Formats: sequence, C-alpha cells, structure tokens
Amino acid sequence: MASASAPGGKSKGKKDLNVELNLVPFIDLLTCLICFLLMAAVWVQIGKISVTQSGQGAPTEQTPEERQRLNLVVAITPQGYLIRGNNTTIADILKKDNAYDTKTLGSKLKEIHGQFPDKNDIVVMSEDAIAYQDLIDTMDICLANDFPNISLSGTI
Repeated sequence: MASASAPGGKSKGKKDLNVELNLVPFIDLLTCLICFLLMAAVWVQIGKISVTQSGQGAPTEQTPEERQRLNLVVAITPQGYLIRGNNTTIADILKKDNAYDTKTLGSKLKEIHGQFPDKNDIVVMSEDAIAYQDLIDTMDICLANDFPNISLSGTI
C-alpha cells in the first residue's frame, strides 16, 4: 500500500490528512493492458504485406544482366488494367460490367510468371481516382500469382 500525508495539526483546528492509496487495481489494469498490447502486436505482424514505395531516385548504372530483366508494371486506370514490361505494353485488360477483370489479370500474370519463373517483383501503379479496395485486390492477385515483392507507385 502507498500512503500520503499532509502536514496539519489538531491544535489549529485542522485534521491530519493521512490517506492510504490502494494501488492493486491500478497494477491490475496495467497488467491487463500489457497483455492486450502483446496479443495485438502478434496480429499486426501476421496481417501485414511487405510493400515498398518506388520513387524518383538517382539513376544507377545497370549491368547488361539487369537490362535483360523484365521490369513488370501493372497500372490500374479507370478503364481497366494495363500490364507493361520494359516500357512496352504486354496486355490491356478493360473493365467488364463496370468492374475490374481480376480473373484475366490473374491468368495473364500467371502466364508472365511461367515465362519468367525467377521474376518475383512487380510494381503496382494507380491513379488518384482508383478506390483503395481495387488497389488491395490487385495486390492480392499479384501475391496469389507468385509476385511477393510488390512496389507501389502513384504515377502512371
């Protein structure tokens, strides 16, 4: 128990202020909060997707081997998906019934991964008008088709 006291005397007409504080409920509350935070930290680790942001950096010298690599980009536009590799258009997947054609995107990414089996990185680009859920769905399709290293870019 903790106690607090304040000076005072009975001779002046004041009461002594000796109070014992019960700290057990406060310690119980802190113990519960620590347990809750530890449990929540596990769920944050499980539910995350590793994403990097591609930016405008200083250009680096590329080796001939890096020039031969495929730089794969999936752009999400209001009209549909646009898949580009090394600055050439690989596929243009238009919306069907005002919804993004995720099945065609998945099959096209599977076909590309079949041609380049060692390729595991992809850049997902979207315009400002694209809904967040459409961006997440596109990232999920990339993960499902063996492209775990996803980079995000906001410019098309």
